[in-house]
Amino acid sequence: MPGCYVVFHKQLGDLLLLEPALRRLQAHHGGEIAVCTRGGHAPMLDLMPGMKLQWGPMLQPRTHLYCFDTLNKSAWRSLFAPTRSKICIIPDAEELAWFHPWLFGDVVVPGLGDSYVAEYFWENTPVPTTAGFRAPRLTLPPAEWKPAEAPDSPFILLNPTSGWRRKSWISAGWAEVVRALHAAGLPPIIMTSATNDWQLAQCGEIEALSAPLVRGFTTPTTLQNYLWLCANASMVLSVDGSAAHLAAAFEVPNLTLFGPSNPRNWHCPTATSVALRAPISEDGKRKMRLLSPAEVTSAALDLWERSR
Repeated sequence: MPGCYVVFHKQLGDLLLLEPALRRLQAHHGGEIAVCTRGGHAPMLDLMPGMKLQWGPMLQPRTHLYCFDTLNKSAWRSLFAPTRSKICIIPDAEELAWFHPWLFGDVVVPGLGDSYVAEYFWENTPVPTTAGFRAPRLTLPPAEWKPAEAPDSPFILLNPTSGWRRKSWISAGWAEVVRALHAAGLPPIIMTSATNDWQLAQCGEIEALSAPLVRGFTTPTTLQNYLWLCANASMVLSVDGSAAHLAAAFEVPNLTLFGPSNPRNWHCPTATSVALRAPISEDGKRKMRLLSPAEVTSAALDLWERSR
């Protein structure tokens, strides 16, 4: 039958970067691509034509399965999938366990290097294509995904946290940027966050330091709400994380602050998608705290002017 299985259990932003490879598989195999991933990611898959979340065990026979991570859950689900061909495509050979070459008939791992992750997966997906690489794209979320507290007028979205605390910038820095953008006449800023205690605490600090110029939500937002906000913002400001990837996929102007992670791996530069990297400290590491509010403000204002 047409279609294939794809197995991938990493975070939301990582799954988004897999979209070009998923599109390539769909063009080759036809039918729907059944994606075995975290159940909470389903709303984003709804914005990828030809993709659907695979709930529960893979019971329907298909010819091919493609796994794009080495997590034990992914290996376990791949083991019992009713497919003739099982292929694993990953960026780093050090992630392989002893059983991966046995489980998968083909392991593709040339190494990521300085490649953009989305392009790496697309290039190394072993099916023919006549199309060139295109950065991840999503269709627009439906209007009913809009949060009740979201404004009807233009707004800037600030998402200052990601899954890794070391990627975060200082709260006082964000507050200074918020004040500067307000003084320059830019639209109001609203703020979203994930739900870990440290993430909520940092957002609380930013809101307190810049009140009343930035506003969070009084009720929790869903993934549908988050997708709508990223798609409908006039500009997105964030650290390296899902908000940056989503804004780029919706072609919304976005500024991303990078610290220890390599922007060549996690950012595709365009005229409206800009990365700002932290300086190198005396110990040879890039530290987010060394980014100055003046530098971030200047980059945000420049992006705003160029995207009007």
